[in-house]
Amino acid sequence: MSITPFLTLLKEGKLRTAIQANALYKPFYTLTYLAALKHCGVMDRLSSGPASLEDLASIHASDAKTREALESWLRMGCGLKMLAVTSRGYVLTGLAKKLSQPENDATLALLQEVGSLHYRLITETPDKIRKGELWQLGDQDGSLTARSSRALEPFVLEAIKRHLPGSRPCRLLEIGCGSGIYIRHATAHNPFLTAVGLELQDDVAQVARKNLEEWGISDHVEIKTGDIRTLPVAPDFDMATLHNNIYYFAVEERTRILARIREFLKPEGMLLLTTCCQGGNPGIDALNLWGASNAHGGRLPEKAEMIDQLRQAGYREVDAMRLIPGDSFYAFGARQ
Repeated sequence: MSITPFLTLLKEGKLRTAIQANALYKPFYTLTYLAALKHCGVMDRLSSGPASLEDLASIHASDAKTREALESWLRMGCGLKMLAVTSRGYVLTGLAKKLSQPENDATLALLQEVGSLHYRLITETPDKIRKGELWQLGDQDGSLTARSSRALEPFVLEAIKRHLPGSRPCRLLEIGCGSGIYIRHATAHNPFLTAVGLELQDDVAQVARKNLEEWGISDHVEIKTGDIRTLPVAPDFDMATLHNNIYYFAVEERTRILARIREFLKPEGMLLLTTCCQGGNPGIDALNLWGASNAHGGRLPEKAEMIDQLRQAGYREVDAMRLIPGDSFYAFGARQ
């Protein structure tokens, strides 16, 4: 092999840039492939055991040409060390094998979201806003978001334990309940708790109802599909929670929303709000972009701005707690 081309690139000042760019390719291909591996169903198939090319082709290929395409796609997975070929067929390996395990589903879902919604946000937003268009709530896969949001679950759970009473009757209103997982944690923390989970997207609400049945808590938790802005007011809740969704409301609307939530609380009732704030890692920047560029919400709040909006909405004893050291994920506690 001749080194002349490399010397030419070095002399022209192009080699360093080419090397830096080349370092980006494999992580991109790996992330994209992992997301597709789950999305197309191959990860789920291989998580139960090896499968031959013929087995996979019976589901994913209809003729000789598409079988050839499938084999090339699987070969790419082997090159990325996400798949391997054994005497029994294709198997998951490396990170793909770990992500296929149920306990890592939140991490897998977040990776899928990066490879789908976040990718589209980065590549398509400039053209959209140039045309005067914004993203719609339907552009987001609600069930995928419900899964990926569980990556923050351990940190939100700490906030729940800090603010939710654990040994007396308590009625909870959770706004944007997602999969219902945080209500489940709340009921585990307080066996005397009853709750209403409000969810804007009907498909997500259906998932939550199914989960409650499986968890055995549907007898004291109700899931409603609706919008806090139009839900009839009933001031009989001891606590309201907003977990990871304040950015689904426009910035200029948030104080009014927070004030409306107060109307659902009993005297001395509390609001617990968890959210990423401005700054932090690239994932938080992507979340900020989603909020800023969709028709239904707004950018992430600043920490001081969130405290100020809570006070303007009439809450007292507002406090903020950083939930992830060194990052901008906070819990805000505010009392009536």
